This record gives sequence, C-alpha cells and structure tokens, in this order.
Amino acid sequence: MALSSFNKQGILRGVISFFILLWVYAATAKLLEFDDFGIQLGQSPLLSAYAGILVWLVPLSEYILSALLLLPTTRKVGLYGSLCLMTAFTTYIIIILNYADFVPCSCGGILEALGWTEHLIFNGVCLFLAATAFLFAAQNSKSPITGLKRTEILKLCAGVLGSAVWVIVLFLTSEEQMHRNNAFIRRYPQHVAKVKAKINLGYNSYYIAGITNDSIYLGNTTAPLHIIATDTKLQDTIHHRLHLKDMDQYSFRSLQFRVLDTMYYLSDGSVPVIFTDTIGKWRPSRILKTEYSFYKLQPLHNSTFAVLTANKETGDHELGLLSFKDTVAFHIAPELLEKQVDGIFDVDGFLRYNESQDKLIYVYHYRNEYLVMNNMLKLEHSAKTIDTLSQAQLDIATSSTTLKIGPKSIAVHLNAATAGHYLYLRSDRLGQYEPAEMLEEASIIDVYDLQDKSYVLSFYLYDYKGHSLRNFMVKGDQLYAIYDTYLIKYTLKADAFKF
Repeated sequence: MALSSFNKQGILRGVISFFILLWVYAATAKLLEFDDFGIQLGQSPLLSAYAGILVWLVPLSEYILSALLLLPTTRKVGLYGSLCLMTAFTTYIIIILNYADFVPCSCGGILEALGWTEHLIFNGVCLFLAATAFLFAAQNSKSPITGLKRTEILKLCAGVLGSAVWVIVLFLTSEEQMHRNNAFIRRYPQHVAKVKAKINLGYNSYYIAGITNDSIYLGNTTAPLHIIATDTKLQDTIHHRLHLKDMDQYSFRSLQFRVLDTMYYLSDGSVPVIFTDTIGKWRPSRILKTEYSFYKLQPLHNSTFAVLTANKETGDHELGLLSFKDTVAFHIAPELLEKQVDGIFDVDGFLRYNESQDKLIYVYHYRNEYLVMNNMLKLEHSAKTIDTLSQAQLDIATSSTTLKIGPKSIAVHLNAATAGHYLYLRSDRLGQYEPAEMLEEASIIDVYDLQDKSYVLSFYLYDYKGHSLRNFMVKGDQLYAIYDTYLIKYTLKADAFKF
C-alpha cells in the first residue's frame, strides 16, 4: 500500500528532527572535548595528515547541516548534505574495519559505548533514513515515489558515490603523507607491545649488552666485570665474572660489555684495547690493541668494529672502521657525519649494527636523521625521521678546558635499537594531537622501515613501578627493556609488523 501524503510528511518531519538533534549533539560533543577529538583524528590510521583541518571542518559541517534542516526552504539541501556526510562517515568505518593498518579506539563523541561494527550498523540505518527523506522531499506530494525525476535519483547516487570516493582519496593521500612527507603526526595502533615476562635484577646499574638465540646478556656500569645471562623467558639467571689478564696496567674509565652472535667484547675507548673471546670463556684469550682511541664501539663480524672517534687534526667526531683481520687497519670516513654546529655534540648519536641485514646504522641524537651503511662503512642511504627538527639546537657550555652540553639542548632521539628491517627510536618529543601527560607515564617508541625509509607506527612503553625506560633492545618480535632494577620482556603484535 502506498504511503499517504500525510504519512510521508510525518516521516519527513521525524527524520529531519532526528538529524537536527544528531548533528547538534555530535558537533557540540566534539567541541566540548575538542582536544580529545583532535588527538583521535591525529592518531587515526586514515586521516592523520588532515587532522588539523578536519578537527574544525567536521563539527562546522554538522552545525551548518542542522541550520539548513531547520529552514523549510533549505531542508532538501540539508537532507542531501546529511546523506553525503553520513556516507563519508560510513565509508570511513568500512575502511577502518577492512583496509586500515590497525583499528583504533572508537571511543569519544556520540554513541561512545558502541564499537566500530555497531557504529557501522547505526550509520547504515541513518543512511537509509536520509535517502528516504530526501526522496520524499524531492517528489511532488501528490505523486507516487515512482514519479520522481531521473535527475533526483542521479543526484542521490552521485552524492553517495562522491562522498565515498572523497574519503577513499583522503585515506590514500593521508597514507602517502604519513609515510613519505614526514609530517610530525604519530600513529598509535592499540596494544603493540604486550608484557610477557619480567625479572628483578636487584640493582639499577644493569644494561642490555646483547641478545643471542637463547639468552640475554647484561652488563653492569658499576661492576663492569660482572655479567648476568638469563634465558629468553626470564626464568633462570646465571652470574659470570670476567677475569682480565694484567688489568692493573690499564687505567679504564668506563668499561662496556657487548655481545654479538657467539662472541663478547669488553672495551673502554679511552684505553684502545678490546678484550674478546667466545661466550662461556670468561677469561678472554684475545687482547686487540690499537693506537686509536674511540668514544663509541659497535662490534661487527670478522674482527671488525665500527667506531666513533675524533679527528686528530680538527677534533671533530667522525665514524671509522677498525679491523684486526690480519693486521690492524683503521679507516676514517669524514664525509659521513654532517657538521652543523661544533662537529662534536651536533654529530653525537647512536651506533647500531643490524645483524640480519648486515647494515650499520647511525642515528643522530640532536636532529631528525639516521644513516644506513654497509659493513665497509659505505653510505647506502640517509633518511629523515618524523620529527621536524633538522638543525641541531644545542646549549654548549664552554670552559677553559672542556665543553659541556647544556640543559637547553633539544634531544630528538634518546635511544635506538634495530632488528629485522625495522629501526626503533625512543623519543620524548610530542607530535601533534598527543597528550602531554603521556610523557609522565610512558616512553614513546617510533618505528621505521629500513627498506623503504618510511615511518611505520609508534607505541608506548609504560613506566614500571614509577620508573621510566632506561635501555632496550629488540630481537625478532621480542623487545627487552630495563626499568630501574627490572628487566621486562615484551612481545610485539605481529599484525602491526611484517616480521
């Protein structure tokens, strides 16, 4: 039975009233929680790059549609706009559920108790109501629905299709900007790092020296000859003590213990000597001596080491390669590190070796850049991180004999780890749409793909018992972190990565 004109008008008025209430409530809720709404958009896997515009555009559009629906002369336009906006929202949810890299939290705003699937059902009902009301408003009150002009049907289809395409284009271009254009907007998938095990080491002076297939090795800053080995489940620990021959003849300042594959290395760059042997032989039989001092040392394979050293003529810090294969060989690559301020603090950074890729990585401490080199110290590429600080901003205190870094210096990267084809960087610099209070609760880890030089995602490592992250290392999908006296093991969520 065909609907009477009276029934159609009743339905039309009901739908219009519903959408007026819906848009006013939705827009007002967004503005009342404006900061949270901005954060949700900024962390969206679809629209992050456009969050600054959409945070204003969406509630403004909802208020405009409400005003159009209130006036009899513009109700048809308001219904058409409501149909288009609801189509855009629905397309967004479909992409979130099926094509996005991760599904974010659906909390906040209207109907906050609903999940994404429930939102999709609700939007589907709203789409049906908007389309029906638009057709009722478009037809002559005395004509049946079949008497609608073809142009009105085409207009409805064009609105639905155009709105869907618009959101798809935003999604594709936002992805491109997030991966390539280094906009300082982070993306946070949910629950990337899950705690699997923890152990109390008893002292807060331990650091992660290396990870093998079955063990994690810990060095100690205050007792450098004391080593702990624990299994990867953090259930059993074994304490070892290194015994160095003729140790009294060396004036060590800060011995550092490192593990790579089946070998361990003990060194202090102020004394150009490296003690090494196979894991398990805690009286090192090899003592590698050189005339070159160094500030940082990263073991490679085949008795080769990457180092950060000082140029004897200029004093500038430079990367070098130290080899003990047949004879002692030392090669400096002054072209690698770019001097911006003083050639010392401005080029400071983190020297890491990616064993699976056989790549050497250097991450600048005070600027948004990292270098990827082969095992012969030849630059393969450099890339920018998502931070926008490309020029080192340093506060350097100068005395008659020393230089010291001051508190006003801005550190971009605080630590680095690498495994597989990923680079993990710790930062305490907030991006857009990030709540400042998170820095009091967690450490931010940004992840980059070394193969295509792209930003992948970010996640939080939350403080443990009031202590923040101090040291971390990654192997495969396992992340190990030191918090004060605790060693904690995390498993990284597989669907967020490509392990």
